Parts: sequence; C-alpha cells; structure tokens
Amino acid sequence: MKISFRIHYQTHWGQQIAVIGNNASLGNLDVQQAFLLNYIGDGFWEGTLSLQASDTIHYQYVLIDEFSRILDQEWGALRTISSPLKSEIWLFLRDTWRSKHAIENALYNSAFLNVIFKPTDFKETTKSKFLKKQTISLQIRAARVPTKRQLCVLGSIPALGSWDYSRPLLLENSQFPFWTGQFQHELLAPIEYKYGFYDPLAKRVIQLEAGENRTVKADGSQLVADQLVVTDEYLNLFSHPWKGAGVAIPVFSLRSKVGFGVGEFSDIKGLVDWAKQVKMQMIQLLPINDTTVTYSWVDSYPYAAISVFALHPIYLRLEELPGFATVVDQARYQKERDRLNGLAVVDYEEVLRLKLQYARQLFEAEKTVFLQSAAFKTFLKKNQHWLKPYSLFCYLRDKYGTVDFQHWEAHRIYTEKSLQKYTNPKAENFDEIAFQYFLQFYLDLQLKAATAYGRENGVVLKGDIPIGIYRNSVDAWMAPHLFNMNGQAGAPPDPFSATGQNWGFPTYNWAEMAKDGYLWWQNRLRQLSAYFDAFRIDHILGFFRIWEIPLGQIDGTMGYFNPAIPIQLEEFRERGIPFEEDRFCKPYITDSILLDLFGDKASEVIKTFLAPENGGKYQLKSGFDNQQKIRTYLQTPNGVSLKELEKGLFDLVSNVLFFPVQDTQETVFHPRIDCQKTSSFQALDPVVQSRLRDLYNNYFYHRQEDFWKEQAMTKLPAIRQATDMLICGEDLGMVPACVPGVMKALDFFSLEIQRMSKNPANEFLQVEDIPYLSVCSPSTHDMSPIRAWWEESDRAQIQRFYHHELAKDGVAPHTCESYICQAIFQQHLSWPSMWAVFPIQDILAVDPLLRRSNPFDERINVPSNPQHYWRYRLHLTLEDLLKEKDFNEWIRDMMLLANRG
Repeated sequence: MKISFRIHYQTHWGQQIAVIGNNASLGNLDVQQAFLLNYIGDGFWEGTLSLQASDTIHYQYVLIDEFSRILDQEWGALRTISSPLKSEIWLFLRDTWRSKHAIENALYNSAFLNVIFKPTDFKETTKSKFLKKQTISLQIRAARVPTKRQLCVLGSIPALGSWDYSRPLLLENSQFPFWTGQFQHELLAPIEYKYGFYDPLAKRVIQLEAGENRTVKADGSQLVADQLVVTDEYLNLFSHPWKGAGVAIPVFSLRSKVGFGVGEFSDIKGLVDWAKQVKMQMIQLLPINDTTVTYSWVDSYPYAAISVFALHPIYLRLEELPGFATVVDQARYQKERDRLNGLAVVDYEEVLRLKLQYARQLFEAEKTVFLQSAAFKTFLKKNQHWLKPYSLFCYLRDKYGTVDFQHWEAHRIYTEKSLQKYTNPKAENFDEIAFQYFLQFYLDLQLKAATAYGRENGVVLKGDIPIGIYRNSVDAWMAPHLFNMNGQAGAPPDPFSATGQNWGFPTYNWAEMAKDGYLWWQNRLRQLSAYFDAFRIDHILGFFRIWEIPLGQIDGTMGYFNPAIPIQLEEFRERGIPFEEDRFCKPYITDSILLDLFGDKASEVIKTFLAPENGGKYQLKSGFDNQQKIRTYLQTPNGVSLKELEKGLFDLVSNVLFFPVQDTQETVFHPRIDCQKTSSFQALDPVVQSRLRDLYNNYFYHRQEDFWKEQAMTKLPAIRQATDMLICGEDLGMVPACVPGVMKALDFFSLEIQRMSKNPANEFLQVEDIPYLSVCSPSTHDMSPIRAWWEESDRAQIQRFYHHELAKDGVAPHTCESYICQAIFQQHLSWPSMWAVFPIQDILAVDPLLRRSNPFDERINVPSNPQHYWRYRLHLTLEDLLKEKDFNEWIRDMMLLANRG
C-alpha cells in the first residue's frame, strides 16, 4: 500500500516536519525513527511511503529540529485512518495541522461531545468504498453543531451542489466529532468549497462558512492517487467562542419535598430540570464520597473521605430501594421525614442514623435476592478492586470503634489473605460486608440515573476531587507506600486564614506513584467519569508542590513547600548573612515578647512551658516544643486553665525564620512563610533584614519556577490522558508563575474569583486578566456568599467595589441590595470565561422575594475553622424553585442576552 502525507506548517531554518505512527515505517511512535517529509514550497510538506496494509493506521505530525528533538506536535489524540480493502491502493492524506492553541480544543471532551453537543445521528446513505476510479473524501472535526442540524459541503462542482443551497454534499457523523462525505471526481481543476449547516426539514443549506473558500488544488500526487482524503479543521461558522453557565451547590444542600432532611442523588434530577429551564448547562457539586468515621457531625466535612471510590450512604433515596413499600413502617417513616425536612439545616447525625437503620432493615429483607441478582454480580466483578477492601474497612472500623487502623490489632496491616477470609460469603461476618455492597450498589445506581438524566437534558454534572486523602482511609490502609504518612498537607496563610490551613491529609509519594504510571490516579478518574463529565481538581497547585506541615505542628505557618529547592548553608555566607542555626531556626523568645503575648500571665507561661537560656532568652521545654504537645497538655486537667493562651503559645512555636531539614548528607533550610512579620525577624539588624528579604523572595518567587513546572508536567499529563472529562483546576492562593502556562498546555480551566485577583496590581478581578479557558464565579464554598461578604467586609473596600467595579455613584448601601447582586450576576455573564458558575446562594440573591432573610445562614464552609459543621440547606424546595416563573424567566433572559449556551 502506498500512502502520501501532505500538511501545511511554516517552519524556520533547521526545522523539519515528520510523521510518527503505530508501525515500523512511521517509527513505532519513536521520534528518532519518524518518517521525514520533504518541503515542497509555500509552507507545504509532503512525503510518500509504502507499507503493509494494517487494520488501522494511527499517526501524528511533529515539528523536529536537526537532532530529532520535538519542538511542537499536534494537539490531541493520534489521527486514525482505516486501511483500504485493496493492498495496492494509493492513499493521499491532505491534512490540516491541529494547533495546541486553537480555542476549539476546549470542546473536545465528554462534557461537550456526550452532553452539550450530543449529536443527532446522521448516518451515511451509501457505503463508502475505495474504488479504482479516484475518490475524494472531505472530513472535518466539529463538535459545535446545533441540534438537528447536519454538516454539509457546498462547492464549485456538481458533486458538491455547484453552489446550489438545495443540493449540498451531506456529511455523516458515525465517528462523531468527525463529519465525513465522499464523492468521485476527476481532479483536473481546483475545487472550491465551504462547510455549512443543513436543515433536514427545510432540505436546504441555512448557513455557510464566512471568509474565503476552501480549495483542493489539482497538483502533483493528488492527481493520480486512488483515494484523496482531505481533513480540514476549525469551522468558520460562528462569530464568537462558545460560552455557558452553571450553578454550584453541594448535594447535601438540595431540598426537595420527597427528601429525608438532606439532598440525595435522586434530587439532582430536579436541579437538572431547573438548570434546563433557565438555560444553564452545568451543575457543580462538592465531593460525594463516604466520610463516615465517627457517625457524628464531624464527618460532615466532605473532603475527608475514607475511600476515594465509595459513595456516601447519606445520599441514598430509600424510597427507591426494593421492598420499601412493604418492609418499612410508612407512617413512622413519613413522620420522621417531615420532621427532618422541616429543619433549616442538615441534622447530619440523625439523618445518617435513620437512613442506615432503614437501609439495614431493607437489606435484611432483600439480601438473598440481592446477592443472587445478575446486576449485583456484574457490579461486584467490575468494582471489587475497591469495593471489597472498602467493605472490610467499614466492618473493621465498626468492630474496633475507630478508623485508626494502627489500633486494629491483627488487622493493622492490610493483607490479601484477610481480604479473602472476611469477604468470603461463608464467613461469619459476611452480612456486614454484604450490607456495604448493598449500599454502594444502590448509591451507584441512583447517581448514574441522575447522570444519565443530566446527559439526556444537556446538563453537565461536574464533580470535585480533593487534593488529599484522609489519613485513616482505606486508601492509606491498602497502599501506605503511596503516601507520606509523616507529613500533613495544608495551605500557607492567605487573606482568609491568617495562620494558613492544616488539612491533616498525608502528602503523596509521587516517586512511588510514578512506578506504575500513576495507576491509582487513573483508576480514580475512571471511576469518576462514570458519574461526571467535568471535574474540579481541588488545590491543583499541589501537583506542582504541596504545602507540607510536620506531624507535630498544627498551624499552616509551620509548613513549607515540598518539593522545593532548599537554601544551602553556603548561600547565607555568600549573601553576607551571619547565620546561626539556633538563632534562625529555634523560637526567638524574650521577656518583652512574652509580655506582649500574655500580659500578666507571662510568669505562669515561663514557669510551665519555658526554660531560661543565656542572654535573657527562653526556649520551650522538650514537652512543649511543638504545637501538638501544647494542645494535648491544654486538654488535660492541669492545662485546661491555660486554654485561652493556646494562640499565644502557638505563636511562640512559630516565631522562627527557617526550618532545618536533613537532606541526604547535609542540613538544608526552608524559610518560614511570612517570616518578615515575626518578632524574631524584627529584632535583627536592618542590613541583615534586607539581605534575608532578598533571599526569601528568591526562594519563593524565582528559583522554584522551572523545578515546579517540571514536577507538574511529570504528573498532570498522566491524569489528562486517563480521562476525556473537562478538567478545571482550583488555582487560588500563592500561585507560582509557571502554573498558567502548564494549565493552558493541558487544556485545564483556571478558576477566576472576582474578589481574589491574581494580578497584584488589582484589588479585584479585571476583565483583561480573565482567560477564555476559565471558570469565573463571584464566590466559592470556602468563602462568604456575596451578601454576607458585603456586610462583613471593611466599608472602605465595599465602597471601592461599588464605585470602581459596579460603576455606581454615591455611598454604597450597608446591605447588599438585589440590584447589586443583579449587576454582579450580569457582569460575570459578560466576562470572557467560557464558564460562569454561580453558587445557588448568589443566584437567589438577585431576587428580593426569594433570597434568604439572613445572609450569614448561607455560608457553607469557614476554612479557618477546622471544626466547621457542613450543613447548609436551600430554604426553597426544588419543586417550588421550578414554579418561580418570573425569577426563572429573568435568569433565562440574562443567559440569552449574554449569548451563553
């Protein structure tokens, strides 16, 4: 078989276009053995080779230098072409380079291909064949095609309708997003053509591409090849990039008349109905995995899952389980449902207790039929890699009364032998294992039903992946080698948390994860893709570097970035800094500092916690030399009277300038974040202060950039390749300069929050700083909604926002009136972001009659409070929201005016 390649790419001296593919003639995807094309002028490259016919040919164009190093390569997956039936055929491929920078690339994921642009099927009317006479195929990738419209080609020859709008060549989409048409023609003169939209009902072309005609020229090998395949890119049928909108809400916050005091997976269907009515295309949720540790309200924190695969039983719709009508006492159930549904917030403990109680009752009645059903057996076979260990973990958690597997005696270490023993259907404990199977089977069934309903109605469900795993989770129990169990993940201080955040999660052992190609992550994403077509990576900055806090510390200020290029001892000398490890790396404690922190309690602090040193200094006693030891002591009878001093004592521990870390044969150093604000720093000579500032800025803002980029580009591509979902990265906080470039290269969407400008020159987000590949939002679940922020913020800041961002005159009102919320809503819709996603609280705020009376009741999370109770609920039912005709029409009109969706 003979095959010719031709493509247009403007190169520079010393550069070459080559083809790599899945056979020996194309280098078996090895760029060093790639097939080199020849330059034929005007930016065109061409080459012809003979190869054995195979089932399919996969290939891609690359730009290389004289050493066969890749300088650029096409975006996306390899091209695919089926081998012709006859081995002696000559196939000529005339392709268009797929640029990494094309904005259309963002549309080639499951959110668009399977949901928003899910196509009407247009099958080919005649079977395509490779004939002896020359055949020409025209094909183009196009996701963005209006519903019930068919792509077509209109052109200058009879086979393409001779520009007659009623006789185009209709394209078929059996390989969507590819649209293909084929005709026979003797290529003696150039063919001019355009793609267009065809209305099958009107039987005519209703729109053609703008701009110059496309052309197939009659030249060279194209004239004599048996089959000419022209692959085009980038339809020119739209005047603006596609933009959409969505709503953000945790599942537990949904309220329906048939719920049980909490939102359930089945309630998502009602939200889909509302989103469709108001022309929104996305529903963004918080994590939905099982967090059951203590069965108390503490487990309401959705980012501390005991399994990254298992779903939370609290989201189960009991009424949809088999046997519910006959097994459950309906009067009692209705009474309890009415009581819980009437609450303004979620009663996490009571809802979970009753749901598990009823679920257990149904399981006992149905278990024989359930365990023998074909559907369950299929589910178990597909999911046993996580379901069996998870179910055993739950059994052992309840048996020992703790999830801390270090206290599980003989089961402290996970073994396959124990798994086989306890998940054996003949085992004495098997009912406890099977109950978890029962819960997960029906949770999976109900969530998939909600997902399917969303897909059918053009609404994308967007999930959320926490950056960390819970320390006492089945994942850590099964594979502790994948995690650094001696560290804690968190975040450095920011405007919302002065001492940073400590999430308590172990950090990832990326070197171990890389050994099998990040299989743990790939399995996690494949599981997620069964339920979602988009997802948010919580704290994507953790893939560049994570903020790691030693186990003995509590405040985020005690952490440092890992990995990071540390400061070597000789760097202090080179910069003229008189480094003393004790002075720079131990808490700096003097009488004046103690007096400032503790006042008349200073003497008691000295007596209990400190040991005197030379020169009027103090050091913490060994029993109190980290924050965890201090907290533990303050919870004892001896220390409880000093509980109010905890913050001051923590400040003493953190009053350091550098953290020493043992690195192979030597000690290296990481600066304490914001060390310039410490009293230890303030006590230094001004010249030393200046030199330390320079070293600090070099460490945080210069030396790490290339290193952190390299770290991200070894991990994130593996995640990108594991899924075709739309991926959004939560890139807020202390953002390295390399992050936007990496995210753009991988087609990850950034998050843009109006009150968190990433440009230090601006107090608030400005339109010129917003990329198209982004999600903009007025707030997140970790922030106060608009109305609460307005009332709790500094009045001068609110006045600046009112005047500069909203262009309003006069004094800003003390409460956030509905017209202000409407202006913010419309402002976000007008921004360049592909997606504008609004927390449900900020949407309801636009209507003075629908908004909640107290805006402070709408807060979902307070990051600075690790003991926050996650229990926010909508004050309206979904059924009532669907009936709000005027409100829904206003939202829909705003979508249409903003050209979203």
